[in-house]
Amino acid sequence: MQLHNLSRRRFLQGTAAVGASGLLIGCSSGPELALPTPRQEPVGEMHEWLFIGIDNKIIMTNPQTEMGQGVNTSLPQILAEELDADWNTLEVRQAPLNSKFNNSMMMQMTGGSTAVKDYYHSLRAVGAGARQMILKAAAAELGTSVTSLKTENAHVIYQGKAYPYGQFANSAANLPAPDADDLVLKSDSQFKLIGKPVTHRDTHARITGQANYGIDVQVPNMLNAAIVHAPIFGSKPLKWDEQAALAVKGVKKVIAIDHALIVVADKYWQAKKAAAVLKASFSAYNAAMPGISTADINQAYSDALDEEGQAEVKAPHVINVEYSVPFLAHTTMEPMNATAWVQADRVDLWIPSQSQTVSAAFTKAITGMDDEQIHIHNTLMGGGFGRRGEGDFVAEAVLASMAMGQPVKITWSREEDVQHDMYRPMVMSRFQVGLDANFKPIEWHNQFVSSSVMRRVMPVLLPDFLDWLAPPLTNIIGDMIIGEGANHIAYLPEGEKPNATQLLVDTNVPVGAWRSVGHSSNCFFTESIIDEAAHLAQQDPYQYRTGLMTHTPREQAVLDLVAKQANWGKAPTGHFQGIAVEFAFMSYTAMVVEMSIENNAIKVHKVTCAVDCGKVVNPNGAIAQIEGGINFALSATMQGEISIDDGRVQQSNFHDYPLLRLAQSPVIDVHLMPSKEAPTGLGEVGVPPLAPALCNALVAAGEQRVRSLPLSKHGYRLA
Repeated sequence: MQLHNLSRRRFLQGTAAVGASGLLIGCSSGPELALPTPRQEPVGEMHEWLFIGIDNKIIMTNPQTEMGQGVNTSLPQILAEELDADWNTLEVRQAPLNSKFNNSMMMQMTGGSTAVKDYYHSLRAVGAGARQMILKAAAAELGTSVTSLKTENAHVIYQGKAYPYGQFANSAANLPAPDADDLVLKSDSQFKLIGKPVTHRDTHARITGQANYGIDVQVPNMLNAAIVHAPIFGSKPLKWDEQAALAVKGVKKVIAIDHALIVVADKYWQAKKAAAVLKASFSAYNAAMPGISTADINQAYSDALDEEGQAEVKAPHVINVEYSVPFLAHTTMEPMNATAWVQADRVDLWIPSQSQTVSAAFTKAITGMDDEQIHIHNTLMGGGFGRRGEGDFVAEAVLASMAMGQPVKITWSREEDVQHDMYRPMVMSRFQVGLDANFKPIEWHNQFVSSSVMRRVMPVLLPDFLDWLAPPLTNIIGDMIIGEGANHIAYLPEGEKPNATQLLVDTNVPVGAWRSVGHSSNCFFTESIIDEAAHLAQQDPYQYRTGLMTHTPREQAVLDLVAKQANWGKAPTGHFQGIAVEFAFMSYTAMVVEMSIENNAIKVHKVTCAVDCGKVVNPNGAIAQIEGGINFALSATMQGEISIDDGRVQQSNFHDYPLLRLAQSPVIDVHLMPSKEAPTGLGEVGVPPLAPALCNALVAAGEQRVRSLPLSKHGYRLA
């Protein structure tokens, strides 16, 4: 990692800047870290990572977008720790569109549980480098040595007197940046912020209604729009009653786009009222791919698996079973929305988006403008879960603004949101697992089939002339997103690998990232099957698992910890326990569900969870993330299912796609493993183990093994 200065010219090219002097710190998105030294205070968009003004204003640019997961707190904690900034006055801004803020996926995107993992070391280096430059400048000005100075709350302390960082910002800006080898980072014992339970920075604004989400955006001269998508995937609008819509007060125009009709009005409710009287008809179903019904897709999946065939297993005992999970919607609290203003030479986007890169790609394809002309103003999000990494809702706002010649905010209704999602893929998986004479797994084969997320999203990210690569590439390497978790089986003998064969079947149903994606499916399959093996062996499911994990100590440690904290095997009379463990996003998670059942009504009393995600930056945020993931997963496990009939989604709102209610949420007990390892993924790890742990608890209660979700399909309901 090399530190260097940026030229004043390069700074001025990349930053909107006027006004007072100061020290600006940059960081490249690659392996190198940059500490530039320009002079002016950024106003509006901040294209560098840290600014220290002569008035002692300190501004951090956050490379990740806040969607409730706490990155506006955890990432500033990292930088502020090494900088010794004043936590109460540190200002945090969202990064504009700029590739220097790319993450390990080589995109400007928030997802994949990468935020803290990707930026932990870089932000520490930015903070430490800036602090050292300030100290060096202060030592020169005060006529002393750096070793005689210390820092605290954005002040340099010398002989009992505190001098604000801003006093030395100009001088520091003229100093050479420290080399990476010369950076002095704090030891763990010196931390005042990292590892401490810090309240989220935006909590007060959220609970008092002051926080601004995408749906709250107001821009001068802005129009509002509602949308009516073609109900059948891949169809197009043919006819509609435009005059009936225009007769509604405030309605300006009905815009026909490839897959939908956009009604533009002065106010949203005017647009929504007009949308209801369009009486639109759409083109017929495209029968080129399966998708006319869930049964149709099931048959296509079964045919693919039958054609692939099963592995021959010659072992004393064989488990030969089939598991499946359905399509799932995201149902974020805030439905999809975006505000766009397309002008002659620039586009402004006010969007609750997880990906500036994807939003820009859609915008460039429509307008022909380049990155320098696209200005993204990211807002808070009412949930993302992967859905807001898409660009479809952004593109619609861009098209509407181009048609109207002024800013347009488009807001989806809940019905549009449920019926036009990018769904968690439906997956069908067949297993042949060989057990030795002692019922220990020695062979692990599975063939699983799904439609491909990567095949759909790759053309958005690839140059147009490489679009053709998506199908053959995914045929060769598979879909890594769907396959997550299928190739890590901790229960096999050391050195043995599972034989997982992935089959991809294209359908008309669009699929995308959903919180934990492939892990949410594959953990359910794997942890259910290993539970089946434990029951065949007539062994306690926890003891059976931990006895097989001697070569995976971190995984075994979380399993042992969760069993201890859940009082495994000592549940109250009438309560039953199920257990599961998962390695996902480079972190280890184990979970115990304690439940009871009466007349098919399941009461989940308690969920105990142990997580090893390396070093934890903010325990408060970490625990909240895991709690949210558990409730998210419980809702999906019990009643989540998107079904297709006549080419369209049957569910439309929370009455037929119900979510967990507050009174149904269990007691959740989270335990974070102390660790000196680097941080790993956290935001999604609470999701995968819930489904198998709950289904395993049902078996412990004397119920039949459930091999397909949701549980409501099998007559169960949540008490």
